[in-house]
Amino acid sequence: MACPDISQDEITMLKTARERLGYGYDNSFSVTGPIYMSDLQRMSGGNSSGSGNSFLAVNTLNPVENRPDGENPLSFAEFSKYNQTVTRTAFNYVYSTQNSNSACQAAIPSPSPYFHTDVNNLVPDAGGGQYTAYTTISGATVAPAGYYAIYETGNFPTASGKWMQVGNNGAILAVGNC
Repeated sequence: MACPDISQDEITMLKTARERLGYGYDNSFSVTGPIYMSDLQRMSGGNSSGSGNSFLAVNTLNPVENRPDGENPLSFAEFSKYNQTVTRTAFNYVYSTQNSNSACQAAIPSPSPYFHTDVNNLVPDAGGGQYTAYTTISGATVAPAGYYAIYETGNFPTASGKWMQVGNNGAILAVGNC
């Protein structure tokens, strides 16, 4: 599990260290002390400030607002919703601004993939805005609002049989079957 949303729960040094080591925020992994905030926030990882564990590099696939920037002042707020093991899944697509039927009935998928976040590295099962679609793997730009018939990049051009609706902020609002 990732670090909690700081607006809803407190973030602790020990649990953040577990997340930064890749074990998960709520895992019971035994972290060797001491833990220095400067090591937790160092973009390249490591333990050059003297922490008992060497931390992984900051996962820059997290949105910018959910990851540390490595700059002073150091703050736990920078870890709000941070996930050390987040991945982005590539997908080819057919896009429509009208509705899911329009996207599902079109024949030629995009030549370049978009990307989405999902904890299982699959097409998201549920919408609700908890996942985001991006135009690049870095997450620098969210995908345009609309409907996407999803094609798997490995089996291109075989459709996955799913569609998703993306909102103005890139949030995946709904998912369904074509």
